[in-house]
Amino acid sequence: MQKKRRKTKRISLGPLILFFVCITLYGLQMRAYYGANGELSHLLLSMQFPFLHAVPFQNEPPEQEPSPSVPPGISIELIPSAPDIDLGGSEPKILIYHTHATEAYFKTEDYTYEDSSKWRTLESDKNMIAVGEKLAERLRSYGIAVLHDTTNHEPPKLATAYSRSVVTMEKYKEKYPSITMFIDVHRDAYGNNPKEIADYVTIDGKEYARIMFVVGTGKGATGTGYSEMPDFEANYALAKRITEYVADISQDLVREIRVKPGRYNQHISDQCLLVEVGHNANTLEQALNTVDFLAEAIANCGGLCRQDQLSLSP
Repeated sequence: MQKKRRKTKRISLGPLILFFVCITLYGLQMRAYYGANGELSHLLLSMQFPFLHAVPFQNEPPEQEPSPSVPPGISIELIPSAPDIDLGGSEPKILIYHTHATEAYFKTEDYTYEDSSKWRTLESDKNMIAVGEKLAERLRSYGIAVLHDTTNHEPPKLATAYSRSVVTMEKYKEKYPSITMFIDVHRDAYGNNPKEIADYVTIDGKEYARIMFVVGTGKGATGTGYSEMPDFEANYALAKRITEYVADISQDLVREIRVKPGRYNQHISDQCLLVEVGHNANTLEQALNTVDFLAEAIANCGGLCRQDQLSLSP
């Protein structure tokens, strides 16, 4: 009697291999954009899942400031202080812009907005454009010629916004060769879902958000770097000088400079700043209050803030 052969089902490995290849590619994209500290929420964001996002993402609670990652061959302690820069004259010297223009703050009774997505709004008087405009106004009060670009660079994909904001920077640089300083204004993230207003500083009864600068090394997630690298030392020295100035007003007003492997379009000039003005557990009012100190510190770097104008003057 002939035995029947048992049919065995062949499992196709093709879809499984394709799945792991896709996950690997998404992982590489995430690392290239967020650096080595990326996490699951960043991966999901790169796949266009609606997760809270700010640049750079804050993995630790605000009171646990991470040490900056130092690129090989660079000692932060040996980076010289930024020299005085020339911000005088009638021609534009500063461009303020927003890679992530729609980032918004903690809603209050007086500060509400229509969500475009979680913690974001298209209302320009409620998002980062409002903060950028206040900064432009305060810098102009010191006699600095400032341009403020309000383009929303986020569509069609948030994770590629930097590839569009750099085009804006290059257009302004070509049209106005006098521009030397580029300031990308953001707000950071305070966890995924803050329930109350938190992490602010009170000075003379007035509330202020804390600021933090992000400086890119240009090394990239793989360490190979970009073909055109940023001037890390110059950008870091400028951020350090401004941070130290504001810290002299109040140490609690600043957070440690965050050094990241990305480039953040900081190759366009040796005076590129990416500043996080507070986070989504701060109010817009707190952020706007802090802009006064930020503008003062920048003007001081340009020699346009007289001693009798300083917040710390006797």
